[in-house]
Amino acid sequence: MRSRLVRRLLLAVIVIALLFAIIPGARYYRYYMSHVSTDDAYVDGTVGLVAARISGTVAKIYVSDNWTVHPGQLLLTLDPRDYEVRVMESAAQVDRAKQTVDQLFAQLQSARSGLSLASSQLSQTQLDYARAKALHTQNVVSREYFDQATTNLRVAIADRALAEHQVQQAQAALGGASDDHERYDRPIVAQAKAALEAARLDLSYTQVKAPFAGVITHKSVNAGDRIQAGQPLMAVVPTQRLYFTANFKETELTDVRVGQRTLVWADLYPGYVYHARVDSIAMGTGAAFALLPPENATGNWVKVVQRVPVKIVLDSPAPADKPLRIGLSVEVSIDISDTSGKLLTSTLQQRYDERGQGNQPWSKIQDQPTQLPPPAPDRPAEQGRFFTPH
Repeated sequence: MRSRLVRRLLLAVIVIALLFAIIPGARYYRYYMSHVSTDDAYVDGTVGLVAARISGTVAKIYVSDNWTVHPGQLLLTLDPRDYEVRVMESAAQVDRAKQTVDQLFAQLQSARSGLSLASSQLSQTQLDYARAKALHTQNVVSREYFDQATTNLRVAIADRALAEHQVQQAQAALGGASDDHERYDRPIVAQAKAALEAARLDLSYTQVKAPFAGVITHKSVNAGDRIQAGQPLMAVVPTQRLYFTANFKETELTDVRVGQRTLVWADLYPGYVYHARVDSIAMGTGAAFALLPPENATGNWVKVVQRVPVKIVLDSPAPADKPLRIGLSVEVSIDISDTSGKLLTSTLQQRYDERGQGNQPWSKIQDQPTQLPPPAPDRPAEQGRFFTPH
């Protein structure tokens, strides 16, 4: 009797346990069928290499490794004395070019005066020639006198033509226009000003500044070092524009679309969930872009499932107490229940096209997060930010 009762109680417990297991089992089954996951994923980002644009000697350094910097912050300075001398030399060249323009204007005025003198002499010579011709017709003067008048007229005409050419030459030296209100708007002055601007730019390049906000890493320069133009000095790792690169198997990407919601777990912060979305899918497998891509047409062939990189971006910046770092290992789970998204596009590019009118750089557009609608109530993410499917 007692054993029968025990069996009945045990059966009841089993039935109750099965009933209680149905709900989480069904939810896990739905999650398994509507998500693809991988642990072959890492934090990625664009690392800015800080390099000198000119050669010089490092005078001062204002940062060190692992220091946080903001955009435009001064990182180091080069010895500016050589470039200050070049600026002064270029400024003197501008003044010299203006003096040359003044000389050309003076030459133009002199040529115009010469033309006026030649014109007056030609007029007088024409009168003398007409008088000599009339007198020669009446046989009042000799043939020699008439020939001399004719020669003087030809010389006066040539002198006037020469004066006109000198005026044209002086105007050409000034660039054609000779209006005084455009006195220094000349190629020679513009060339000197361009050289001065280039010298000033080189002087400004003696101050090396941070391209964007981030953390200094791999600093390889010290005060007193002689550096060359283009030499990498340090790197700046962004703190907010990081993203994830998840390498999914090709068999798992059948229903993956751009814009799908994604959950990300970082090994550095066990249990914490980052909410993100699929930004884009790479146009090739990782092996296709390797330094030594596989040659499947040679030798014995063994089929290997390939992996395709998927770029995943955060819906909002990471919290201050959970900062991400490049290279961290993460686990990614993509909700593939909505397959209405595109395959060949990028959400960041769409945001740039929508908001990036004008000359606004795409990095500023990227800093403006786009909030997606919250997950549906029956999604596992609603159980709390520390939910994990394991």
